[in-house]
Amino acid sequence: MNDLSLNLSRNKKLALTGAFSALVVVLGITRLGLIPIGATASITILQIPVILIVMMAGLWEGVFVGFAFGLLSLIQAAMSPSGVLDPLFVNPLCSILPRMLLAVVAFGCWKVLNLIPKMPKMISAGITGFIATVAHTLLVIGCIYIFEGTDVRAAMGGMGYFAVIGMLAFNAVLEAVASTIVCVAVYAGLFFASNKKSKLSQE
Repeated sequence: MNDLSLNLSRNKKLALTGAFSALVVVLGITRLGLIPIGATASITILQIPVILIVMMAGLWEGVFVGFAFGLLSLIQAAMSPSGVLDPLFVNPLCSILPRMLLAVVAFGCWKVLNLIPKMPKMISAGITGFIATVAHTLLVIGCIYIFEGTDVRAAMGGMGYFAVIGMLAFNAVLEAVASTIVCVAVYAGLFFASNKKSKLSQE
């Protein structure tokens, strides 16, 4: 399979970046990006557009969509906080920075996997989705502990970084599995659609 990003013009990359940024906003505002899995727990899929745009368009497009994701988190935390940690996301180093770094991790993972000979792109997409989503959780909690350590430890009863990660592990795995499935499905669909279009244009 060819890398889809190599076949996209600059205008198409800009259009995709805008579309994925808008998707993040819509999913966040409508809460469709939060899938309830119980009375008090939910998993987020808002990181998936960031990962997909990296694979489809490139690093800087992913960083921009990650910025949109983080900015949305900051605004929602400031205007309508709904959780104990939401006040911490008013700090852009806790809300925006880790989402932009998510794009960097996804890009690095995607590029390394593509260096493996005969590695199918759909498998690379799934692995990238899984690893990047786990990294997203680690980055968010890490940034909170680095920049708001005292406050977050107080909010969580003095729990350490790894204790918080352990508490969130189940949600993180579910989010990673969801990202894997969506990334494989979307990448496969786009690849076959682009191949079909190119074949029709040659006829």
